Amino acid sequence: MQYRPEASDLCDAIAEFLLKEVMPAVKENDELAYKSLVSWNMLGVVSRQFREEEDLLRSELGRLHQILDEPGLEDTATLHEIRDRISILNAKLAEKIRKEKTMDPESQIWAHVKQTLVENLSVSNPRFQTE
Repeated sequence: MQYRPEASDLCDAIAEFLLKEVMPAVKENDELAYKSLVSWNMLGVVSRQFREEEDLLRSELGRLHQILDEPGLEDTATLHEIRDRISILNAKLAEKIRKEKTMDPESQIWAHVKQTLVENLSVSNPRFQTE
């Protein structure tokens, strides 16, 4: 979309409205307060996905290509194409792990798995600490 505000900005605005206006107004109603808090949290996840998804997917794809020695996609690949390619390569990686019984926590494979997990958690729960 070429016009502002972007989807992430809209999510942020709605989240701020929930936090500052709705949640204080429903604090006496436990069910509504809880649902408002969950909605606020989900909007944060969606906002971070809009902002970070492409970079994180391209990073994951690059690591998978390197580990599996697979040819890369063109830089102009769509997000849909990238997601599809990641799905295929993750299946190949899982097969490689099963076949080779890769257990070394210092291996390139496990470094990739850990990095992918950290990146996913940075979107769903940015306060998560791995260290």
